[in-house]
Amino acid sequence: MLLKSTFFVLSLCVSIQTLAAIKLNSGRGDISLISKNQSRQIDATKITSDINLSQDTLIITEDNSYARLSNERGDLLIIGPNSKVTIELINAPEGDFVSLHAGIIRLKVKKQRKVRDSRFDRIFVRTNSALVGLEDTDSLVLYNIYNNVTGTLTFTGKANMKRINRSHKFSAGERLVFRRSLNEQKIKFKFRTNNEIRNFSKEINDVLFGEKLKDVATVARGQYSATFHESRPVSMPVKLNPLQLSKLYPNNRLDMTVYSEDTDSEEINLSPYPLTENLFKPAEQRSSYRGQYSSSQKRYAPKAGGLVDLVSGIYIPPEKNATFNENYRVYEAREIGRINSSNGNFISPKNLTLDPNRGFLVVNNTHESIQKQSELNDLLKSNLLLASYKSVSGKKMTTAERFSSNIVGLSLVNQGHTFGYDSGDYELGKRGVELSLALMGNGSFRPFAKFRLLNENFASSSLSNNIERFYQMNLGVDYQFGSIFYVSGQLSIDEEPIVLNATSSIVSATLTNFIGEFGVKVLNLKKLDLFAKAGAKYSLANADDGFDIESGMGLYFGGKLDYWLNRYSFVFAELEYLTHSFSISGGGNDSDVDMSGAMINFGYRYSF
Repeated sequence: MLLKSTFFVLSLCVSIQTLAAIKLNSGRGDISLISKNQSRQIDATKITSDINLSQDTLIITEDNSYARLSNERGDLLIIGPNSKVTIELINAPEGDFVSLHAGIIRLKVKKQRKVRDSRFDRIFVRTNSALVGLEDTDSLVLYNIYNNVTGTLTFTGKANMKRINRSHKFSAGERLVFRRSLNEQKIKFKFRTNNEIRNFSKEINDVLFGEKLKDVATVARGQYSATFHESRPVSMPVKLNPLQLSKLYPNNRLDMTVYSEDTDSEEINLSPYPLTENLFKPAEQRSSYRGQYSSSQKRYAPKAGGLVDLVSGIYIPPEKNATFNENYRVYEAREIGRINSSNGNFISPKNLTLDPNRGFLVVNNTHESIQKQSELNDLLKSNLLLASYKSVSGKKMTTAERFSSNIVGLSLVNQGHTFGYDSGDYELGKRGVELSLALMGNGSFRPFAKFRLLNENFASSSLSNNIERFYQMNLGVDYQFGSIFYVSGQLSIDEEPIVLNATSSIVSATLTNFIGEFGVKVLNLKKLDLFAKAGAKYSLANADDGFDIESGMGLYFGGKLDYWLNRYSFVFAELEYLTHSFSISGGGNDSDVDMSGAMINFGYRYSF
């Protein structure tokens, strides 16, 4: 009799769990519902009555759409645009379980009712990188599939959060398999209907709410915590900017619209300061407001008072010189971005955009935007806030960044030229050093100067020579278009050796040249750039002591290899072959001159 009663009770519990449903109440835009037996798309604006959703239902929202769900206890689950959420378990002993595969979800979970027979009224969210447990709270949970960041932002109450690996049995990755397209812009997915979470739902509950908690962050009112690193626990919760909190809190439909960053109107784009009275006031945090890092425990916290980007999950901390607000006890961010006044979303500084993996990227190359990009990415790096952020110090500069920096260089030069005269050929080479300086431009063009001090390296011993060194100077402007092409215009003043047949001697003459050059980057590797270039050279006529030099033309081609030692410095090797023709006359030295040969330049350059 006892065995039958026990079996009846267990069967009843299973039946209740199976029949229980989460209901789709309302929404906006197109919503896709995928379950074991069917797949359908509905227009949320045409929902007239609640739609029951069973376990193992995948919900997909599109651009500018959202879905509002509720369970039998009255808890609300609001799924934002471009999101994928699976209903895993409904009315399990521990509560309800959902998986967030991409996007954002807001959960308004009611106060825990009296625990009865080890049953709880919690909601659990799992992603590929974290577990989040919620009760008596209003919280946002986001997940970005590109950088594997899970973030939790709490408005009221508290939420418990713990980092997990993508391959862990708790991971949501076992439910939805993603495949990147070739251009890595679109994500293809395959939904797996097998569900094993019921086998370890109690274990998840104990991990987040048990007596012995390890590496669990409790995110309180107005605080944000996220999984920024594969090898570290979730970040210690820190206070968000009170103005952004005040704008995010009433955004119940999770409107993710970001208006143009070029709009300066305060009605649309709000500055994150000053922090006036009557703003959302976060709860006190346990970590240092200045930020902290423990190498032994691998725990870290960024500076308090920053802004969060709900799409990438990245937290942008206040700048280094931000002032501390005693009322809200946060640092006032002024230069890290703006806030959408209608929904609280983060807006990047002008001419910048925020990439989930690479941090801030330049949209329009200007000196100010590239400098701002460097400052903000260094800020993210110093606060350990980019999940798969490749260290800025380990990445070479882009072409636009190089055109917006001062670059000084020192190199060794060897010029081996053959001068063909009517009377014969002469090997007249030069070797020495070059000092170069490329001045800061606007991202597209830059001025530069080169100065060479060269010693003679003549092979001929039959000619008298009183020359010891030569001077050469180039002044020019580079202009880059696209990411791989550039053109250059230069004025060069070069001292060249001239053979005077009348006296069988070598003298120095000054040639003034106009140079036009075209270049293309033919190889772009992680630390190496290879350029190919070609140009034309026109020399002006010049009268010297005892002879005259007539104008002439020349062509050259070559290549340059840059190897980046770090973000700010590189070594380079340059090879160039030149042919140049001109004539000399007067004093019995009349002759056509064909100058040809190679130039090798090897050195080091540093940007600042």
